[in-house]
Amino acid sequence: MISDFGTIFGKVLKNISDYNNGTLFFVIFIIAIIALWIVEKDKNIKICLVYLSVILAAIFICPLYAWIGMKIDEDIYYRVFWALPVGVVCVYAVVKLMIRLKKKVLKVLCFLAAVAVIMLNGKMVYTNTIHFKSVNAYHLPQVVINVADALRLDNYKAIAVLPAELLPFIRQYSGDTLTPYGRNIMELSWRKWGFKSELYDAMENDPDKYIASEVARCARNEYCVFVVLSSAKQIEGSMEENNYFLLNFVDGYYIYMDYNYYWVLKEQNLLDPDVIAIGG
Repeated sequence: MISDFGTIFGKVLKNISDYNNGTLFFVIFIIAIIALWIVEKDKNIKICLVYLSVILAAIFICPLYAWIGMKIDEDIYYRVFWALPVGVVCVYAVVKLMIRLKKKVLKVLCFLAAVAVIMLNGKMVYTNTIHFKSVNAYHLPQVVINVADALRLDNYKAIAVLPAELLPFIRQYSGDTLTPYGRNIMELSWRKWGFKSELYDAMENDPDKYIASEVARCARNEYCVFVVLSSAKQIEGSMEENNYFLLNFVDGYYIYMDYNYYWVLKEQNLLDPDVIAIGG
């Protein structure tokens, strides 16, 4: 057990390194804590900023707590350190130092030094590859909006299965179309807990092609009215052979509708006129 805790503690140190991400902010935070512990006279502030920070840090670093947390999700354990009031403590310590300085020039130099430290230890967030120039008011890829609009029915919320690349965005734009699974299925941590989907595997296991019969079978098992397939992948067989028809083609995505649901929804007057016209 002791050796296990030693391993866990090594992982905790790795998580602290991941949280710090090559900067000096954690070191500055520790220096600020020590400085406020010595100079701060207000007990309430000391409790909120110093004692609370020390207690939280001790809990997060504790091997037993870390062992429990990593059992839940080891890949993102470093995020518990977000609970530490690093920004507030560091900024308050700098302000406290500026107040103690007598000369204005020293106050200005202290302020400029603090700004320089922040700039040198940070990054321009928009250089990250997940950021892209906005092309619409929703700040989402336009293809997601176009596909979501093509799936929307005026009188019925249908279930649609979508390629994985659309999953992180679709719910941000619209709740009018339901999905059998969300973006969480793409995270490995969910797989560790036994969260699986035969339909997701049919859609994503092969990066180059879909097997139409398998996708159709799994989609019906999940009560999907629509199946959205990327044109970037080949389709082995055809959805038409499995009693689907092509409803639309939007920005590189085929939108198929299950005829079984088509006839049921048509009889109940739940389909839009344009869908009825295409379905025949």
